[in-house]
Amino acid sequence: MVSPMRLRLAAVLAGAALLVALAAVPAYASKGAYFGTAVDKGSGKADYAALLSLEQTVGRRFHILRLYRSLDDTSFTGAGPAAMKRRGQAIYLNVNSAIGGRCVSWRSVAAGRYNRYLRSIAIKVRRYRYRVYFSWNHEMQEHCTGTAAEYLASYHRVRRAFRRQHVRNAVWVWTVAAGTVNHSPRAAARFLPRRVDLIGVDGYNRSGDWRGVRQIFGQTHRFASRRGLRLFVGEIGCAEDPGDASAKGRWISTAFATFRQWDVAAVVWANVSRPEGNYEVDTSSAALTAYRQAGDMPFYRR
Repeated sequence: MVSPMRLRLAAVLAGAALLVALAAVPAYASKGAYFGTAVDKGSGKADYAALLSLEQTVGRRFHILRLYRSLDDTSFTGAGPAAMKRRGQAIYLNVNSAIGGRCVSWRSVAAGRYNRYLRSIAIKVRRYRYRVYFSWNHEMQEHCTGTAAEYLASYHRVRRAFRRQHVRNAVWVWTVAAGTVNHSPRAAARFLPRRVDLIGVDGYNRSGDWRGVRQIFGQTHRFASRRGLRLFVGEIGCAEDPGDASAKGRWISTAFATFRQWDVAAVVWANVSRPEGNYEVDTSSAALTAYRQAGDMPFYRR
């Protein structure tokens, strides 16, 4: 017959083993990644028309629409955001530390000079009701310069404004340029707040500077993994290789397969054309086929 003391000891040991097992489980339960986009309105199309046109081309709907705003222009107006809200879909909102297109110092934001703008942003995010992936001053080492301490202080000021407005639908994404982490992970880490939900990254395979997916994003993936956080690919694009009509298609296929292997939280493709490259998904039949196939993968269907 087992003594009561031994029974109690066994129960304690079992409980400790359970706690260890739970600690080893990631803080999230992955159900796949969100499939998002940013659309180019340079063709004269309104954002909703551009979104619908791309969805018809790809043959599916997107989970996320990306928006970039400044402190004094954070509205969710427009047919594109309105359509996403009707669907109950997410918005990826980045707000830069700028007024009228000109940067304002992180120090002044941290000091409370722009609190009325932050309050307005928080209210609009809350009223969207559905999930808003929120990034404060993406690629901070590239845009609106200041010290790491000043950036962190401004970030905490933004979070305080959200708390005061009881915002519950924001997911906090700290977003850097892939090249910044590739150059110096240690320098990038100085800008990392203590509390973020996801590590965001922006990276492109540009025309004339062809690089592999792991070469661009691998360092940031490791940066996130070491901190127990998922990667959120907030900007990604690939230009065509003039010497190989099938190269972009292969790159897209590799990218989405790699991101599935890494269990990323989202992939937001920049369907835009820029001077350094055309990143639209239908620049070739190979590219469009690869992107359609990526969108059909169960991991990106959620």
